[in-house]
Amino acid sequence: MRIDLSLLYGAAFCCASLAFCLKSVLASRLGMAVDAVAILGNATCGWSWLATRSLFRRESPSRGDWWPVAAVLMVMIASAVTSLVPADGMPLRILDNLARLGSSAMLLMAVAEPLLDLREQSDKSERRFRILYSGIYAAILAVAVLAVDGAPDGSAASQFSIPVKVVCAIAAVFGYGLALGHRKRHPLVDPKARASRKPIASDPRLEAQLIMLMRDRGLYAEADLRVADLARLTGEPEYKVTQCITGTLGYPNFNQMVNGYRIEEAKRRLVDPALAHLPILTIALDCGFGSIGPFNRAFKADTGMTPQEYRRQSR
Repeated sequence: MRIDLSLLYGAAFCCASLAFCLKSVLASRLGMAVDAVAILGNATCGWSWLATRSLFRRESPSRGDWWPVAAVLMVMIASAVTSLVPADGMPLRILDNLARLGSSAMLLMAVAEPLLDLREQSDKSERRFRILYSGIYAAILAVAVLAVDGAPDGSAASQFSIPVKVVCAIAAVFGYGLALGHRKRHPLVDPKARASRKPIASDPRLEAQLIMLMRDRGLYAEADLRVADLARLTGEPEYKVTQCITGTLGYPNFNQMVNGYRIEEAKRRLVDPALAHLPILTIALDCGFGSIGPFNRAFKADTGMTPQEYRRQSR
């Protein structure tokens, strides 16, 4: 059974963040457990990196991809040793510095992870998701580490450093939850695996199913329609649906196919006298476009004129 690393590392990240918050807010009330909670909280940086890594890389422990976990565990052990043993000697001071350096490096790697293969992503929504994730993570990191830890003694940022860090930790966990939900709805596709996949033969049955879903059932009118939705309804793998769209049906990509159906329906509505009272925005939304801008661009690319010009000409 394949392990879902995004859930596994995400749970570890949540637990470490909770431990960090407890230690920050209730340190004096934890008694003997304060050291154990502090050690768990110190691993927040490492688990956040692994959780982020699992969202943007296709890895499995069965293939021996254990070195990132080993790196995090080594930092945890070093942090535990220096927390429990006074760092009086040179070796322990070096170990403490290495643990701090490792934690800082993992924070930076979590910011960089979504952007490492950004150029290889042809899907615009995937590119936006990666940039947004990295930007929000960097913003949280800047507030928690740079603005608070780097604040002068006696300043407002210094006085409220603990609440700010706790809020940042909660925001990071909440943000990861949203990102994980997005990834479950839009699974990661390996560009290399997709490129190396052998073409499949024409499938008339699947072709007929897709035409029926798009033309007869009007599935194109769903603004958030994805290839995964068509795969679920047809019972076929996503790559097979995509190859049928770009091969058998002859469309450049999935978006071009959906927009083609949407534009045809928009043309019909724009020339219908019974719908002359409807604003163009309403027609665009009813046909499945999320806003007027993409609709205008797609319509003009198809017809050579704006929707307003097309409606005026039909009159």
